[in-house]
Amino acid sequence: MQLCCIRTSDGLKAAIHRNGMVFELNEALAVIKNQSPHISALPAIEQIMAIAQSKKLIDRIDSTLDQLTGVPESTVRYGVPISGPVIGVGRNYQDHVGEGGLATGEYPKLFFNHPNALAAHGDEVLIPVSIRKTDWEAELGVVIGRRMSRVSPETALEYVLGYLNVNDVSAREFQFDLGPAQTSFAKSMDGFCPCGPWLVTKDEVPDCQNLTVQCEVNGKVKQNGHTSHMIFNVAHILSHISQFMTLEPGYLIATGTPLGVGHFQDPPQYLEDGDIVRVKVDGLGVLENKFIRESI
Repeated sequence: MQLCCIRTSDGLKAAIHRNGMVFELNEALAVIKNQSPHISALPAIEQIMAIAQSKKLIDRIDSTLDQLTGVPESTVRYGVPISGPVIGVGRNYQDHVGEGGLATGEYPKLFFNHPNALAAHGDEVLIPVSIRKTDWEAELGVVIGRRMSRVSPETALEYVLGYLNVNDVSAREFQFDLGPAQTSFAKSMDGFCPCGPWLVTKDEVPDCQNLTVQCEVNGKVKQNGHTSHMIFNVAHILSHISQFMTLEPGYLIATGTPLGVGHFQDPPQYLEDGDIVRVKVDGLGVLENKFIRESI
């Protein structure tokens, strides 16, 4: 199921996307006479979390959509479908490591994005006036569904709620021009972590290591990678993090980016005013955002 948040005059609402149409979740719950009425009263993101964890409820809701009057997705404004926080994994594709002449380590390279970096599909992302090296990074995002601590790689994927597109935008000045590198800050500026447009429940993604990851800037393909080329696969990443910190429901793990970021082009390429970036991971829809340079 493709679960999302939409912005309405009454605030943020949980919804379902199917075949280009969007249906409010509470309307579907009313049709099935939901046996868990407390779900209807939850805030939108908590509703998404509750629904995504129940395959039985997903199936019941899906069977009602033909009875509902949805709206075309082109008429809605999406919100961020998860709460965060965001944990990123750097240098996790061998081709990306190669293009930058970067070093790899024995363990995943981790950083954190501040929650204010989250942005939704369709949001305009502001480039701060002093930032000149804004770069794109298409990534597979993994959302945690239940509390996990000291979990083995063999069982780690059982804790996944679902997947979504992520654009892990980076201000490269703070990564490469300053010492020491300030990776978390480079990725924590307002709106620098767009994700969505919806959360796809894990039952619709049978193999997260068999997905194409693409990025287009103004219609031109910049990245065309594949999750099978990760240095550390999703299960390994989740297990590794869980040995040291407890992952809670709603946490987003951005699993790294493949070859093709702007910083390592010859000459380097960076996002400018009016650029449109589209991130596409197989089966997860298309995440699109326009970048606007802040005026002085």
